[in-house]
Amino acid sequence: MRRMMWAIILVLVAATLMTSSVFTSTQAQDDMTAVEVRVMTFNIWVGGELVDFGKAIEAIQLANADIVGLQEPGGNTRRIAEALGWHVSERMHIVSRFPLIDPPDGNGIYIYAQLRPGQVIAVSNTHLPSDPYGPYLVRDGEPLEAVLANEAETRMPALQPFLDVLPSVVEAGYPVLFTGDFNTPSHLDWTEAMVGVVDHILYPVAYPVTVALEEAGFIDTYRAAHPDPTQRIGMTWMPGYPVPRLRENEVVDRIDYVFAAGHVEVLDSQIVGEAGGQDVDIAVDPYPSDHRGVVSTVRVTPAEPPLFAAVKERVIEVGDEIVVRYHAPNGEATDRIVIVPAGGSVAEDALMSLPPMEVDLFGAVTFGSATLMPGEYAAVLINGEGDELSRSQFWVLVPDAVATIRTTQPSLAADAPIVVAWENAPDNRYDWVGIYPAGESDLYNYLAFLYTDQRSSGSVTFEDHGLPAGEYEVRLMRDDWYVVLASAAFTIAE
Repeated sequence: MRRMMWAIILVLVAATLMTSSVFTSTQAQDDMTAVEVRVMTFNIWVGGELVDFGKAIEAIQLANADIVGLQEPGGNTRRIAEALGWHVSERMHIVSRFPLIDPPDGNGIYIYAQLRPGQVIAVSNTHLPSDPYGPYLVRDGEPLEAVLANEAETRMPALQPFLDVLPSVVEAGYPVLFTGDFNTPSHLDWTEAMVGVVDHILYPVAYPVTVALEEAGFIDTYRAAHPDPTQRIGMTWMPGYPVPRLRENEVVDRIDYVFAAGHVEVLDSQIVGEAGGQDVDIAVDPYPSDHRGVVSTVRVTPAEPPLFAAVKERVIEVGDEIVVRYHAPNGEATDRIVIVPAGGSVAEDALMSLPPMEVDLFGAVTFGSATLMPGEYAAVLINGEGDELSRSQFWVLVPDAVATIRTTQPSLAADAPIVVAWENAPDNRYDWVGIYPAGESDLYNYLAFLYTDQRSSGSVTFEDHGLPAGEYEVRLMRDDWYVVLASAAFTIAE
Protein backbone atom coordinates (compact mmCIF):
# COMPACT_ATOMS: atom_id res chain seq x y z
CA MET A 1 0.00 0.00 0.00
CA ARG A 2 3.06 2.34 0.18
CA ARG A 3 3.46 4.69 -2.38
CA MET A 4 4.15 7.60 -4.67
CA MET A 5 -2.88 26.11 -27.38
CA TRP A 6 -3.00 22.83 -28.91
CA ALA A 7 -2.75 23.14 -32.65
CA ILE A 8 -5.36 20.89 -34.23
CA ILE A 9 -8.16 19.38 -32.19
CA LEU A 10 -10.85 17.28 -33.78
CA VAL A 11 -13.92 17.51 -31.57
CA LEU A 12 -16.54 15.00 -32.69
CA VAL A 13 -20.09 15.98 -31.76
CA ALA A 14 -23.59 14.44 -31.87
CA ALA A 15 -24.61 13.16 -28.44
CA THR A 16 -26.72 10.04 -28.17
CA LEU A 17 -29.32 9.10 -25.58
CA MET A 18 -28.32 6.53 -22.99
CA THR A 19 -30.41 4.15 -20.94
CA SER A 20 -30.54 4.64 -17.17
CA SER A 21 -28.24 1.65 -16.70
CA VAL A 22 -25.27 3.48 -18.20
CA PHE A 23 -23.65 6.47 -16.52
CA THR A 24 -22.43 9.24 -18.83
CA SER A 25 -19.57 11.66 -18.08
CA THR A 26 -19.76 14.22 -21.00
CA GLN A 27 -21.96 12.22 -23.41
CA ALA A 28 -19.93 10.36 -26.04
CA GLN A 29 -20.25 12.22 -29.26
CA ASP A 30 -20.82 9.75 -32.05
CA ASP A 31 -21.41 6.02 -31.67
CA MET A 32 -19.93 5.49 -35.12
CA THR A 33 -16.54 6.72 -33.89
CA ALA A 34 -16.67 5.60 -30.24
CA VAL A 35 -14.48 2.75 -29.05
CA GLU A 36 -15.02 0.41 -26.10
CA VAL A 37 -11.94 0.12 -23.89
CA ARG A 38 -11.29 -1.91 -20.76
CA VAL A 39 -8.99 0.00 -18.44
CA MET A 40 -7.53 -1.52 -15.29
CA THR A 41 -5.77 -0.28 -12.18
CA PHE A 42 -3.54 -2.86 -10.53
CA ASN A 43 -1.14 -2.53 -7.61
CA ILE A 44 0.93 -5.67 -8.19
CA TRP A 45 2.71 -5.51 -4.79
CA VAL A 46 6.40 -4.63 -5.07
CA GLY A 47 7.10 -5.97 -8.51
CA GLY A 48 4.56 -8.79 -8.52
CA GLU A 49 7.11 -11.23 -7.13
CA LEU A 50 5.81 -11.88 -3.61
CA VAL A 51 3.40 -14.66 -4.59
CA ASP A 52 3.78 -15.55 -8.28
CA PHE A 53 4.74 -13.11 -11.03
CA GLY A 54 2.94 -15.28 -13.60
CA LYS A 55 -0.30 -14.83 -11.69
CA ALA A 56 0.01 -11.05 -12.02
CA ILE A 57 0.13 -11.57 -15.79
CA GLU A 58 -2.78 -13.98 -15.58
CA ALA A 59 -4.86 -11.42 -13.66
CA ILE A 60 -4.44 -8.87 -16.45
CA GLN A 61 -5.28 -11.47 -19.08
CA LEU A 62 -8.38 -12.74 -17.26
CA ALA A 63 -9.53 -9.15 -16.82
CA ASN A 64 -9.33 -8.81 -20.62
CA ALA A 65 -7.85 -5.37 -20.04
CA ASP A 66 -6.69 -3.11 -22.86
CA ILE A 67 -4.82 -0.52 -20.78
CA VAL A 68 -3.39 -1.08 -17.30
CA GLY A 69 -2.05 1.47 -14.86
CA LEU A 70 0.38 -0.33 -12.56
CA GLN A 71 1.45 0.61 -9.07
CA GLU A 72 4.46 -0.81 -7.21
CA PRO A 73 5.88 -2.39 -10.37
CA GLY A 74 9.36 -2.40 -8.83
CA GLY A 75 11.09 -1.95 -12.17
CA ASN A 76 9.04 -4.71 -13.83
CA THR A 77 6.78 -2.55 -16.03
CA ARG A 78 8.62 -3.48 -19.23
CA ARG A 79 8.80 -7.13 -18.20
CA ILE A 80 5.00 -7.18 -17.79
CA ALA A 81 4.47 -5.53 -21.18
CA GLU A 82 6.79 -8.02 -22.86
CA ALA A 83 4.98 -10.95 -21.24
CA LEU A 84 1.70 -9.60 -22.65
CA GLY A 85 3.16 -8.56 -26.02
CA TRP A 86 2.01 -5.00 -25.34
CA HIS A 87 3.28 -1.43 -25.54
CA VAL A 88 4.88 0.13 -22.47
CA SER A 89 5.55 3.43 -20.76
CA GLU A 90 8.00 2.88 -17.93
CA ARG A 91 7.77 6.59 -17.22
CA MET A 92 4.04 6.30 -16.50
CA HIS A 93 3.87 2.68 -15.25
CA ILE A 94 1.34 1.97 -18.00
CA VAL A 95 1.06 -1.05 -20.31
CA SER A 96 -1.35 -1.12 -23.24
CA ARG A 97 -2.57 -3.11 -26.23
CA PHE A 98 -2.67 0.24 -28.02
CA PRO A 99 0.42 2.22 -29.06
CA LEU A 100 1.47 4.72 -26.40
CA ILE A 101 2.68 8.24 -27.25
CA ASP A 102 4.45 10.31 -24.59
CA PRO A 103 3.74 13.90 -25.68
CA PRO A 104 6.29 16.51 -24.58
CA ASP A 105 3.56 18.58 -22.96
CA GLY A 106 2.46 15.56 -20.92
CA ASN A 107 5.46 15.95 -18.58
CA GLY A 108 4.83 12.58 -16.95
CA ILE A 109 1.28 13.55 -15.96
CA TYR A 110 -0.49 11.92 -18.91
CA ILE A 111 0.24 9.88 -22.02
CA TYR A 112 -1.74 9.21 -25.19
CA ALA A 113 -3.12 5.82 -26.11
CA GLN A 114 -3.62 5.72 -29.89
CA LEU A 115 -6.86 3.83 -30.46
CA ARG A 116 -6.75 4.46 -34.21
CA PRO A 117 -4.18 6.25 -36.36
CA GLY A 118 -4.44 9.92 -35.51
CA GLN A 119 -7.09 9.28 -32.81
CA VAL A 120 -6.07 9.26 -29.14
CA ILE A 121 -7.28 9.33 -25.57
CA ALA A 122 -5.27 10.54 -22.60
CA VAL A 123 -4.31 8.16 -19.79
CA SER A 124 -2.86 9.04 -16.40
CA ASN A 125 -1.72 6.90 -13.49
CA THR A 126 -0.64 7.60 -9.93
CA HIS A 127 0.33 6.08 -6.60
CA LEU A 128 -0.38 8.54 -3.81
CA PRO A 129 1.45 8.40 -0.45
CA SER A 130 0.15 5.79 1.95
CA ASP A 131 0.99 7.02 5.41
CA PRO A 132 -0.52 8.12 7.67
CA TYR A 133 -3.58 6.24 6.44
CA GLY A 134 -6.94 7.91 7.09
CA PRO A 135 -9.02 4.86 8.09
CA TYR A 136 -6.36 3.93 10.67
CA LEU A 137 -6.81 7.33 12.28
CA VAL A 138 -10.57 6.78 12.45
CA ARG A 139 -10.06 3.30 13.89
CA ASP A 140 -7.69 4.66 16.51
CA GLY A 141 -10.11 7.32 17.74
CA GLU A 142 -8.96 10.46 15.92
CA PRO A 143 -11.66 13.08 15.25
CA LEU A 144 -12.84 14.11 11.79
CA GLU A 145 -10.74 17.29 11.87
CA ALA A 146 -7.53 15.28 12.30
CA VAL A 147 -8.47 12.89 9.48
CA LEU A 148 -9.12 15.76 7.05
CA ALA A 149 -5.94 17.58 8.09
CA ASN A 150 -3.93 14.43 7.45
CA GLU A 151 -5.37 14.08 3.95
CA ALA A 152 -4.57 17.72 3.20
CA GLU A 153 -0.95 17.23 4.31
CA THR A 154 -0.18 13.84 2.75
CA ARG A 155 -2.18 13.01 -0.36
CA MET A 156 -3.52 16.32 -1.66
CA PRO A 157 -0.06 17.77 -2.46
CA ALA A 158 0.75 14.63 -4.47
CA LEU A 159 -2.56 14.83 -6.33
CA GLN A 160 -2.31 18.56 -7.09
CA PRO A 161 -0.04 18.28 -10.19
CA PHE A 162 -2.70 16.08 -11.80
CA LEU A 163 -5.47 18.53 -10.87
CA ASP A 164 -3.40 21.33 -12.40
CA VAL A 165 -3.11 19.61 -15.78
CA LEU A 166 -5.77 16.99 -16.48
CA PRO A 167 -8.87 19.26 -16.53
CA SER A 168 -7.31 21.30 -19.35
CA VAL A 169 -6.76 18.08 -21.31
CA VAL A 170 -10.46 17.30 -20.91
CA GLU A 171 -11.40 20.84 -21.94
CA ALA A 172 -9.29 20.42 -25.08
CA GLY A 173 -11.56 17.56 -26.15
CA TYR A 174 -9.75 14.42 -24.99
CA PRO A 175 -11.26 11.61 -22.92
CA VAL A 176 -9.07 11.11 -19.85
CA LEU A 177 -8.75 7.83 -17.93
CA PHE A 178 -7.01 8.18 -14.56
CA THR A 179 -5.95 5.01 -12.72
CA GLY A 180 -4.22 4.58 -9.41
CA ASP A 181 -3.75 3.35 -5.91
CA PHE A 182 -4.92 6.58 -4.30
CA ASN A 183 -4.46 5.29 -0.74
CA THR A 184 -7.65 6.98 0.38
CA PRO A 185 -11.27 5.87 0.61
CA SER A 186 -14.04 7.68 -1.25
CA HIS A 187 -16.50 10.24 0.04
CA LEU A 188 -19.07 8.24 -1.95
CA ASP A 189 -18.48 5.30 0.41
CA TRP A 190 -17.94 7.02 3.75
CA THR A 191 -21.50 8.33 4.01
CA GLU A 192 -24.03 8.49 6.83
CA ALA A 193 -25.79 5.48 5.30
CA MET A 194 -22.59 3.43 5.62
CA VAL A 195 -22.09 4.09 9.34
CA GLY A 196 -22.61 0.73 11.00
CA VAL A 197 -22.75 -1.16 7.71
CA VAL A 198 -18.96 -1.39 7.73
CA ASP A 199 -17.45 -1.62 11.21
CA HIS A 200 -14.62 0.86 10.69
CA ILE A 201 -16.81 3.63 9.23
CA LEU A 202 -17.62 5.38 12.51
CA TYR A 203 -18.68 8.70 10.96
CA PRO A 204 -19.00 10.19 7.45
CA VAL A 205 -15.81 11.56 5.89
CA ALA A 206 -15.68 13.71 2.77
CA TYR A 207 -12.22 12.47 1.77
CA PRO A 208 -10.55 15.41 -0.06
CA VAL A 209 -8.90 13.41 -2.86
CA THR A 210 -12.08 11.94 -4.26
CA VAL A 211 -14.02 15.16 -3.61
CA ALA A 212 -11.41 17.15 -5.56
CA LEU A 213 -11.49 14.72 -8.47
CA GLU A 214 -15.28 14.84 -8.61
CA GLU A 215 -15.18 18.65 -8.56
CA ALA A 216 -12.65 18.51 -11.41
CA GLY A 217 -15.16 16.53 -13.50
CA PHE A 218 -13.92 12.99 -12.91
CA ILE A 219 -16.24 10.04 -12.42
CA ASP A 220 -15.46 7.12 -10.15
CA THR A 221 -16.24 4.38 -12.69
CA TYR A 222 -16.79 1.64 -10.12
CA ARG A 223 -19.25 3.67 -8.08
CA ALA A 224 -20.94 4.82 -11.31
CA ALA A 225 -21.56 1.17 -12.22
CA HIS A 226 -22.45 0.21 -8.63
CA PRO A 227 -24.02 3.32 -7.08
CA ASP A 228 -25.04 1.90 -3.67
CA PRO A 229 -22.05 1.11 -1.43
CA THR A 230 -24.34 -0.50 1.15
CA GLN A 231 -25.01 -3.21 -1.43
CA ARG A 232 -21.57 -3.46 -3.03
CA ILE A 233 -18.63 -1.64 -1.52
CA GLY A 234 -16.02 -3.20 -3.84
CA MET A 235 -13.18 -3.37 -1.32
CA THR A 236 -9.73 -3.37 -2.94
CA TRP A 237 -7.30 -3.11 -0.02
CA MET A 238 -6.67 -5.52 1.27
CA PRO A 239 -7.52 -9.17 0.67
CA GLY A 240 -4.45 -10.34 2.60
CA TYR A 241 -0.65 -10.42 3.02
CA PRO A 242 -1.21 -12.58 0.89
CA VAL A 243 -4.70 -14.08 0.93
CA PRO A 244 -6.05 -14.93 3.46
CA ARG A 245 -3.56 -13.60 6.04
CA LEU A 246 -4.56 -10.27 7.63
CA ARG A 247 -3.08 -8.32 10.51
CA GLU A 248 -5.16 -8.18 13.66
CA ASN A 249 -7.55 -5.22 13.64
CA GLU A 250 -6.81 -4.51 9.97
CA VAL A 251 -9.03 -2.02 8.13
CA VAL A 252 -10.16 -2.97 4.62
CA ASP A 253 -11.53 -0.41 2.20
CA ARG A 254 -11.83 0.73 -1.43
CA ILE A 255 -8.78 2.80 -2.37
CA ASP A 256 -7.92 1.67 -5.95
CA TYR A 257 -9.82 3.53 -8.65
CA VAL A 258 -10.40 4.04 -12.36
CA PHE A 259 -11.57 7.63 -12.84
CA ALA A 260 -12.85 8.99 -16.16
CA ALA A 261 -13.57 12.45 -17.54
CA GLY A 262 -14.54 13.96 -20.86
CA HIS A 263 -16.26 12.07 -23.68
CA VAL A 264 -16.67 8.81 -21.75
CA GLU A 265 -19.55 6.44 -21.04
CA VAL A 266 -19.14 4.01 -18.16
CA LEU A 267 -20.56 0.63 -19.16
CA ASP A 268 -19.34 -1.66 -16.38
CA SER A 269 -16.75 -2.05 -13.64
CA GLN A 270 -15.46 -5.24 -12.05
CA ILE A 271 -13.19 -6.32 -9.21
CA VAL A 272 -10.27 -8.66 -9.91
CA GLY A 273 -9.25 -10.60 -6.82
CA GLU A 274 -9.02 -13.82 -4.91
CA ALA A 275 -11.37 -16.74 -5.47
CA GLY A 276 -14.41 -16.47 -3.20
CA GLY A 277 -13.72 -12.89 -2.16
CA GLN A 278 -16.62 -10.55 -1.48
CA ASP A 279 -17.60 -8.58 -4.61
CA VAL A 280 -14.87 -10.31 -6.66
CA ASP A 281 -16.00 -10.70 -10.27
CA ILE A 282 -12.82 -12.08 -11.84
CA ALA A 283 -10.94 -14.58 -9.69
CA VAL A 284 -7.27 -15.56 -9.76
CA ASP A 285 -5.97 -18.42 -7.61
CA PRO A 286 -3.62 -17.93 -5.91
CA TYR A 287 -4.08 -14.20 -5.95
CA PRO A 288 -0.73 -12.44 -6.43
CA SER A 289 -1.19 -9.08 -4.68
CA ASP A 290 -2.29 -7.38 -1.48
CA HIS A 291 -4.53 -5.13 -3.63
CA ARG A 292 -7.45 -6.22 -5.75
CA GLY A 293 -7.58 -4.79 -9.24
CA VAL A 294 -10.40 -2.79 -10.79
CA VAL A 295 -11.23 -3.10 -14.49
CA SER A 296 -13.81 -0.78 -16.02
CA THR A 297 -15.38 -0.93 -19.47
CA VAL A 298 -15.88 2.50 -20.98
CA ARG A 299 -16.94 3.81 -24.37
CA VAL A 300 -14.74 6.69 -25.43
CA THR A 301 -14.67 9.00 -28.40
CA PRO A 302 -11.00 9.60 -29.26
CA ALA A 303 -9.78 12.91 -30.63
CA GLU A 304 -7.05 14.07 -32.97
CA PRO A 305 -3.89 14.95 -31.02
CA PRO A 306 -2.05 18.26 -31.20
CA LEU A 307 1.13 18.62 -33.24
CA PHE A 308 3.99 16.75 -31.62
CA ALA A 309 7.27 14.94 -31.95
CA ALA A 310 7.57 12.30 -29.23
CA VAL A 311 10.42 9.83 -28.73
CA LYS A 312 9.27 6.28 -28.12
CA GLU A 313 12.05 5.57 -25.59
CA ARG A 314 13.44 8.33 -23.38
CA VAL A 315 16.60 6.35 -22.54
CA ILE A 316 18.52 4.36 -25.17
CA GLU A 317 22.02 2.96 -25.57
CA VAL A 318 24.48 4.00 -28.28
CA GLY A 319 23.60 1.88 -31.32
CA ASP A 320 19.89 1.60 -30.52
CA GLU A 321 17.25 3.03 -32.82
CA ILE A 322 15.69 6.39 -32.02
CA VAL A 323 12.00 6.08 -32.91
CA VAL A 324 10.14 9.39 -33.02
CA ARG A 325 6.35 9.44 -33.37
CA TYR A 326 4.85 12.59 -34.82
CA HIS A 327 1.81 14.56 -35.82
CA ALA A 328 3.13 16.83 -38.56
CA PRO A 329 1.35 20.05 -39.57
CA ASN A 330 1.14 19.36 -43.29
CA GLY A 331 2.47 15.85 -43.76
CA GLU A 332 4.79 17.18 -46.44
CA ALA A 333 8.51 16.81 -47.06
CA THR A 334 8.99 20.43 -45.98
CA ASP A 335 8.10 19.37 -42.42
CA ARG A 336 11.10 17.88 -40.61
CA ILE A 337 11.95 15.91 -37.49
CA VAL A 338 15.42 17.00 -36.35
CA ILE A 339 17.79 15.53 -33.73
CA VAL A 340 19.75 18.14 -31.75
CA PRO A 341 21.75 18.20 -28.50
CA ALA A 342 19.66 19.18 -25.50
CA GLY A 343 19.09 22.92 -25.63
CA GLY A 344 20.37 23.11 -29.21
CA SER A 345 18.68 24.90 -32.07
CA VAL A 346 17.67 23.27 -35.35
CA ALA A 347 19.26 26.13 -37.29
CA GLU A 348 22.75 25.75 -35.78
CA ASP A 349 23.00 22.36 -34.03
CA ALA A 350 21.08 19.85 -36.17
CA LEU A 351 22.71 16.42 -36.14
CA MET A 352 20.29 14.64 -38.48
CA SER A 353 16.79 15.13 -39.85
CA LEU A 354 14.06 13.33 -41.76
CA PRO A 355 10.71 14.34 -43.29
CA PRO A 356 7.46 12.65 -42.23
CA MET A 357 7.58 9.02 -43.35
CA GLU A 358 5.77 8.50 -46.64
CA VAL A 359 4.80 12.18 -46.36
CA ASP A 360 1.98 11.67 -43.85
CA LEU A 361 0.40 13.63 -41.02
CA PHE A 362 0.79 10.81 -38.48
CA GLY A 363 3.46 8.18 -38.10
CA ALA A 364 7.01 7.56 -36.93
CA VAL A 365 10.53 8.05 -38.23
CA THR A 366 13.59 6.08 -37.12
CA PHE A 367 17.10 7.41 -36.65
CA GLY A 368 20.31 5.61 -35.76
CA SER A 369 22.28 6.55 -32.64
CA ALA A 370 25.67 4.97 -33.41
CA THR A 371 27.28 8.34 -34.22
CA LEU A 372 25.98 10.08 -31.08
CA MET A 373 28.10 10.65 -28.02
CA PRO A 374 26.46 9.71 -24.70
CA GLY A 375 24.41 12.61 -23.42
CA GLU A 376 21.09 14.40 -23.54
CA TYR A 377 19.31 15.13 -26.83
CA ALA A 378 15.99 16.26 -28.25
CA ALA A 379 13.83 15.36 -31.23
CA VAL A 380 12.33 18.54 -32.69
CA LEU A 381 9.40 18.95 -35.09
CA ILE A 382 9.64 21.94 -37.44
CA ASN A 383 7.42 23.15 -40.26
CA GLY A 384 8.43 24.25 -43.74
CA GLU A 385 9.32 27.73 -42.48
CA GLY A 386 11.68 26.31 -39.87
CA ASP A 387 9.42 27.13 -36.92
CA GLU A 388 9.85 24.81 -33.96
CA LEU A 389 6.55 23.13 -33.08
CA SER A 390 7.48 20.44 -30.55
CA ARG A 391 10.56 19.16 -28.70
CA SER A 392 10.95 15.76 -27.00
CA GLN A 393 13.84 15.01 -24.65
CA PHE A 394 15.83 11.76 -24.49
CA TRP A 395 19.14 10.39 -23.22
CA VAL A 396 21.77 8.27 -24.97
CA LEU A 397 23.89 6.08 -22.68
CA VAL A 398 26.91 3.89 -23.29
CA PRO A 399 25.95 0.19 -23.54
CA ASP A 400 25.43 -1.37 -20.11
CA ALA A 401 25.91 1.99 -18.44
CA VAL A 402 26.11 1.83 -14.65
CA ALA A 403 24.23 4.44 -12.65
CA THR A 404 26.28 6.85 -10.56
CA ILE A 405 25.41 9.35 -7.84
CA ARG A 406 27.30 11.98 -5.87
CA THR A 407 26.88 15.05 -3.73
CA THR A 408 28.29 18.15 -5.40
CA GLN A 409 30.31 18.74 -2.22
CA PRO A 410 31.70 15.77 -0.28
CA SER A 411 31.73 17.77 2.96
CA LEU A 412 29.01 20.25 3.90
CA ALA A 413 28.24 22.70 6.66
CA ALA A 414 25.32 21.68 8.83
CA ASP A 415 23.04 24.41 7.48
CA ALA A 416 24.04 23.97 3.80
CA PRO A 417 21.63 22.46 1.28
CA ILE A 418 22.61 19.01 0.00
CA VAL A 419 22.83 18.99 -3.80
CA VAL A 420 22.80 15.48 -5.25
CA ALA A 421 23.55 14.68 -8.91
CA TRP A 422 23.18 11.37 -10.73
CA GLU A 423 23.77 9.89 -14.18
CA ASN A 424 22.59 6.82 -16.10
CA ALA A 425 19.40 6.28 -14.11
CA PRO A 426 16.82 4.06 -15.86
CA ASP A 427 14.13 6.79 -15.99
CA ASN A 428 11.51 4.82 -14.11
CA ARG A 429 8.62 6.89 -12.85
CA TYR A 430 9.46 6.77 -9.16
CA ASP A 431 13.24 6.37 -9.11
CA TRP A 432 14.30 8.25 -6.00
CA VAL A 433 17.26 9.63 -4.08
CA GLY A 434 17.54 8.71 -0.40
CA ILE A 435 19.84 9.94 2.36
CA TYR A 436 20.93 7.27 4.83
CA PRO A 437 23.27 7.09 7.82
CA ALA A 438 26.67 5.85 6.64
CA GLY A 439 26.74 2.07 6.40
CA GLU A 440 23.02 1.69 7.13
CA SER A 441 21.95 -1.82 6.14
CA ASP A 442 18.23 -1.34 6.81
CA LEU A 443 17.01 0.07 3.50
CA TYR A 444 13.76 1.24 5.08
CA ASN A 445 15.74 3.53 7.38
CA TYR A 446 16.18 6.51 5.05
CA LEU A 447 16.36 9.97 6.61
CA ALA A 448 15.08 11.99 3.65
CA PHE A 449 14.12 11.33 0.03
CA LEU A 450 13.28 13.08 -3.22
CA TYR A 451 12.17 11.66 -6.58
CA THR A 452 14.38 12.02 -9.67
CA ASP A 453 11.49 13.50 -11.65
CA GLN A 454 11.94 10.81 -14.32
CA ARG A 455 15.32 12.06 -15.50
CA SER A 456 18.15 9.76 -16.51
CA SER A 457 20.62 12.44 -15.41
CA GLY A 458 19.95 15.43 -13.24
CA SER A 459 20.13 16.76 -9.71
CA VAL A 460 17.94 17.48 -6.69
CA THR A 461 18.49 19.69 -3.67
CA PHE A 462 17.62 18.83 -0.08
CA GLU A 463 16.83 22.17 1.57
CA ASP A 464 16.40 22.58 5.32
CA HIS A 465 17.15 18.91 5.87
CA GLY A 466 17.94 19.31 9.57
CA LEU A 467 20.55 16.57 9.63
CA PRO A 468 23.16 16.81 12.40
CA ALA A 469 26.91 16.55 11.89
CA GLY A 470 28.00 13.06 10.90
CA GLU A 471 28.71 10.58 8.14
CA TYR A 472 26.03 9.81 5.56
CA GLU A 473 25.35 8.10 2.24
CA VAL A 474 23.23 9.25 -0.66
CA ARG A 475 21.66 6.39 -2.62
CA LEU A 476 19.91 6.19 -5.98
CA MET A 477 16.95 3.83 -5.55
CA ARG A 478 14.83 2.07 -8.15
CA ASP A 479 11.21 2.78 -8.96
CA ASP A 480 9.42 3.32 -5.63
CA TRP A 481 11.22 0.42 -4.02
CA TYR A 482 14.42 -0.45 -2.15
CA VAL A 483 16.81 -1.62 -4.85
CA VAL A 484 20.05 0.38 -4.61
CA LEU A 485 21.36 1.48 -8.03
CA ALA A 486 24.24 3.66 -6.81
CA SER A 487 25.66 5.07 -3.58
CA ALA A 488 28.14 7.74 -2.46
CA ALA A 489 29.41 8.92 0.93
CA PHE A 490 29.35 12.48 2.23
CA THR A 491 29.92 14.31 5.49
CA ILE A 492 28.11 17.01 7.36
CA ALA A 493 30.79 18.86 9.33
CA GLU A 494 30.56 20.13 12.90
